[in-house]
Amino acid sequence: MYNLRYHIASLVAVFFALALGLLLGTVVAERGMLDDQGVEVVRELQARFDEISAENEALSLGLERDRAFAEDVVGPLVDGLLSDADVVVLATAGQAHSVEAVRETVQSAGGAAYVVTLNTPALGLDQTEPEGLAGLLFGEGIEMAEPGEALREQVAELLYAEWRAGGERPLTELLVSTGRMATESLTGTFTVDAVVIAGTGSEGCDPFSLSLAQRIIADGEHAAAAELSETPGGVASVCDGEGVSAVDHLETPQGRLSLVYLLTGRASGYYGTGDGADGYYPAMTP
Repeated sequence: MYNLRYHIASLVAVFFALALGLLLGTVVAERGMLDDQGVEVVRELQARFDEISAENEALSLGLERDRAFAEDVVGPLVDGLLSDADVVVLATAGQAHSVEAVRETVQSAGGAAYVVTLNTPALGLDQTEPEGLAGLLFGEGIEMAEPGEALREQVAELLYAEWRAGGERPLTELLVSTGRMATESLTGTFTVDAVVIAGTGSEGCDPFSLSLAQRIIADGEHAAAAELSETPGGVASVCDGEGVSAVDHLETPQGRLSLVYLLTGRASGYYGTGDGADGYYPAMTP
């Protein structure tokens, strides 16, 4: 026989079942709505992805065309600008790729490139003087400076004078014989018209190379620093900070154009992608 307690329990069970049914129904309904919204979001994302992919493909094609155009144009623009010019390429050991890029750039403009490799930082002039240097200097009536900046500048002055004059080069031969420097060929009668400091990585600019470049610039001739691609603390940014024009994107046709213009005096400054660059390439002049 049913009593009041049983009746109340039955009502509670019914209401509980009703509440649970409403809750489950709401969840199912909301999940269905979320599923619909998710499908719509996926559709929108897919459409945007397709749009971006098409834009990227168009940009890539445009970049390829621009690069091909620049490659075709730069050759005729620099052809002959360095005719009969002798350019010394200064580099530390391990810079083969940068050196070769500079050589090809100089040759494409009609010049000759002569590579000089510094086997020790600053030619070791910050620590000791080369054995036999005193005899050379005394023969010229010059008192030898103490190792450091003063000796670097003294040797740079004498080396520049040798390279500009042509003929015998006793200081060059001394630096080679003592293992501080290696050269491909710096004998003969040619004179050096310009210097390029070639580098890669963040090791900066060799102090002796910088001293020599600054000496050449002081004489009204041309010097520049060049690296394949921009590196913070690399040769281009460091040399630019010391008053030597620079290029940090020699791997591009615009970089090769910039270097030739710097070596011919058609431009000066810093060109490339680094902070403080004056532009990607200089204004083109006849």
